[in-house]
Amino acid sequence: MRRLAEARQPLWRKLPVPSSQINPYRIVIVLRLVVLCFFLRFRIMTPANDAIPLWLVSVICELWFALSWILDQLPKWSPVTRETYLDRLALRYDREGEPSRLSPIDFFVSTVDPLKEPPIITANTVLSILAVDYPVDRNSCYVSDDGASMLCFDTLSETAEFARRWVPFCKKFAIEPRAPEFYFSQKIDYLKDKVQPTFVKERRAMKREYEEFKVRINGLVAKAEKKPEEGWVMQDGTPWPGNNTRDHPGMIQVYLGSQGALDVEGHELPRLVYVSREKRPGHNHHKKAGAMNALVRVSAVLTNAPFILNLDCDHYVNNSKAVREAMCFLMDPQLGKKLCYVQFPQRFDGIDLHDRYANRNVVFFDINMKGLDGIQGPVYVGTGCVFNRQALYGYDPPRPEKRPKMTCDCWPSWCCCCCCFEG
Repeated sequence: MRRLAEARQPLWRKLPVPSSQINPYRIVIVLRLVVLCFFLRFRIMTPANDAIPLWLVSVICELWFALSWILDQLPKWSPVTRETYLDRLALRYDREGEPSRLSPIDFFVSTVDPLKEPPIITANTVLSILAVDYPVDRNSCYVSDDGASMLCFDTLSETAEFARRWVPFCKKFAIEPRAPEFYFSQKIDYLKDKVQPTFVKERRAMKREYEEFKVRINGLVAKAEKKPEEGWVMQDGTPWPGNNTRDHPGMIQVYLGSQGALDVEGHELPRLVYVSREKRPGHNHHKKAGAMNALVRVSAVLTNAPFILNLDCDHYVNNSKAVREAMCFLMDPQLGKKLCYVQFPQRFDGIDLHDRYANRNVVFFDINMKGLDGIQGPVYVGTGCVFNRQALYGYDPPRPEKRPKMTCDCWPSWCCCCCCFEG
């Protein structure tokens, strides 16, 4: 009974920022606003009589900057944070010994030029998606190659083969993060919390296999830099359809997810699909937005998951439970049907300790976005966002049911004016 009661509890809650942290900031805002009012009053009451046009232009500019500053401060007045309950989500939708009832999700990864966007980074992004902590039959990854590159096609083929060993390794030992390039480059004690005696041996073997995987990918890159004059030719002798990147048919290739696509331990793997949309000269293809629209249409035919998470090719999933975190909002019985999307913050690797160039975007993601969340919701930043597919299709959220009118039971139900007589 206790577990059932806990499963009925909300899947998330809103946590306001502690007053000890936000009140000093509010005081500073109020003081600045008072000073700004005195300054504007002084500027308006003391015109420059010998240069009225310049004075008028400067006052208008100052009023505009003051208004923009006020609009920028309003969202920061009441920032919020949100806390999810993954244990309650599991009790409600993913109990042990029962078929999982978690909603399927489609991952969209977009890339354009593999010579400018290193294929090994794209491969790491795909591997982190395939290894997320989510039911494999409800996880699909679509890679959009807007450059119709044979290098990207071959890279995904190698990635699918390496995933047969990498995915079970991650799930067996609860590896974090699940992008091999960043996992093996961590300067931490990788033996911490690892009690299985075979971990060290299997980790060394996996690192060796990953180094061999990188050698194969780098070999593909070196080969791609020497494009033949007649264009690329596939293994069956036919020309590569994407030799002309601006005039080629659409291409779709399913690498994983079909029958027989199992990992080395015999378990099913998530679906991996290569997509290169059709392009013809004289048509506006709308760049990344057009590529996302093409993936929406292709995925609707193959998997049609109710939720979509889009990523750039250089943004890997650094938390394997991130999808479950999003489902705490999107599958919430009360709020889920009204949500359009859930935006994740971005975090960056390879930044110096003191972040002297502000590359972490702390102000934007940890202050501005949380402030907007306190009003209505954060803005979409182009990547790391879980969409409701119905919202992308243009459907309105369901309207709340109207509550029944208040009636009294002092007269029989067939008497419609009992309250009037009672009055």
